[in-house]
Amino acid sequence: MTAKPDLKPLKTAAAKAAARAAAAKSQVRLAKAQLKQARKVFKAAKRAAKQARRQVDAAKTVRAPKTAQLKPAAAGMPSKRIPKKTVPRRVSKARAPKVPQMRSAAEIAKTVIDRLHAPPPVLAPAPVIPPAPVIPPDTDTGSDDSPAHS
Repeated sequence: MTAKPDLKPLKTAAAKAAARAAAAKSQVRLAKAQLKQARKVFKAAKRAAKQARRQVDAAKTVRAPKTAQLKPAAAGMPSKRIPKKTVPRRVSKARAPKVPQMRSAAEIAKTVIDRLHAPPPVLAPAPVIPPAPVIPPDTDTGSDDSPAHS
């Protein structure tokens, strides 16, 4: 008779290998998800940087003519430089102003009900103005001690 090889250790090894394969597969999925998120963050940062560069360039083109006009010319000396021809930047289209959106009837009803249930606004107390002090008229106009009449 031939001896049967022991199958129990082989089955446990196969189960362990399957578990390791599943763990590796989940790690790969997790790494892919992290990479995808990192790409999204990178693209957003890249877009923000591009927009900031455009704003800086726009600010430079807006300010450049003003600063050039403010510089005083050399004392009577004509400029020997030939000014460069500047190509005007394409002006961005003005955005249409946002139209206030209509509120739904439910929102309006909610705000009205909230106002009805809210206590009335507390008004500041009326300021108390003290009566002006009564200064008696100076009856001592003819005396010689008064410094105003000397």
